[in-house]
Amino acid sequence: MSIQAIGVLGVVVLILLIFLRFPVAVAMGLVAFVGYGSINGFDSALQVLGVIPFDLGTNYALSQLPLFVLMGDLAVRSGMSSRLYGAAQTIFTGLRGSQAYATLGASAGFGAVSGSSIATAATMTRVSVPPMREANYDDRLSAGSIAAGGTLGILIPPSIALVVYAMIAEQSVPRLYAASLIPGIALCVLYCLVVAVMLKIKPGMAPTTGERVGFGARVRALGQVWEIAILFALVIGGLYSGIFTATEAAAVGAFGAWFLGFLTRRLTWRDTFEGFLSTLKTTAMLYVILIAANAFTYFVVLTQIPQGLVELVTSMGLGPILILIVIGVFYVILGCFLEAFGMILITVPILLPVVVQAGYDPIWFGVFLVVMIELGMITPPVGMNIFVMQAELTKMKLSRIYQAVLPFLVAPIILAILLILVPSIATYLPTLFFD
Repeated sequence: MSIQAIGVLGVVVLILLIFLRFPVAVAMGLVAFVGYGSINGFDSALQVLGVIPFDLGTNYALSQLPLFVLMGDLAVRSGMSSRLYGAAQTIFTGLRGSQAYATLGASAGFGAVSGSSIATAATMTRVSVPPMREANYDDRLSAGSIAAGGTLGILIPPSIALVVYAMIAEQSVPRLYAASLIPGIALCVLYCLVVAVMLKIKPGMAPTTGERVGFGARVRALGQVWEIAILFALVIGGLYSGIFTATEAAAVGAFGAWFLGFLTRRLTWRDTFEGFLSTLKTTAMLYVILIAANAFTYFVVLTQIPQGLVELVTSMGLGPILILIVIGVFYVILGCFLEAFGMILITVPILLPVVVQAGYDPIWFGVFLVVMIELGMITPPVGMNIFVMQAELTKMKLSRIYQAVLPFLVAPIILAILLILVPSIATYLPTLFFD
């Protein structure tokens, strides 16, 4: 059996193991070890597996991962999410469906400190569902806006998914954060437009508009989220201005979340301890997955699958846009069964060379990839965000949640098309700040 045949067989076995519900890290590590050992011997495979944990554990750039996770966890424990939702409610008061708009706006703001789609979806479900039900919102509108808003957590910087992509693709985290800012805001606006169209077609999905508030009240509402504004300005502003490296910005953000929580007396020592413990568990999980993914990357490179795939695509004569469409559909399907990190770690080593060969910037592709992952995370029949919501909304049928998210799928599809047709949406800010 040729080396490339072993590689293809390894990828097929990996997909099969994942469909059989093997943990992603176990599936990737097992395929990497057996595949690498079949080619270079199992003694060599053991040596590689022994080196990878040390290399990752001593990688300074990876230290930003636990710091960003800690920042988001402490922000949740200090109650920033509920205050953010309350401020958003005040700002959108007077519009039919104001609480749906508030959910999307609060999700975007919370995504700026959590960096996680699943965390954003879970938090906003707990925060926004009770008041929306009390106000007699249609469950389809509330569930759809929460599921959609949750996806903003992995696109709006700082995004943990983009950090993982940067590690695998060997790209700059600050550039990726700059590239994702405009698309993240654009996606939030598109989701709001979806809500507006839904209410235009079926006004009864939301109660009549409440009493309008003055401009001063809206401005004062923004003052309720001053902690998030400070954190975002410190982290992202420091990155874009060149004051901080990505790791330093993560450290400042984590300390800032803790300090602001104590300053406002909303964070206790017990909260801090539990935040560190939760971060430790999450980081351990991420590092195990990264170790397995790096081993899988070694195997993929050894089998020359990327080079073979580039040659195959070249011989087929597919245009760059058609290649992206095929890749986009692939990610949407994969997103029905995998979470964001699994998709990035498994596919980027194989598909990135194809994308670069087609003439696309790896930074741009990182943003496009995350948009496709977001689409997959709310696409029936599975979708990770849907299951996160289902765990919180035990009384709401899964079929009704599926109905709720369908209209919102239009927004990321439109954004993906815009990114293909106008790449500068993602490349303008990196060029402005770093070139």
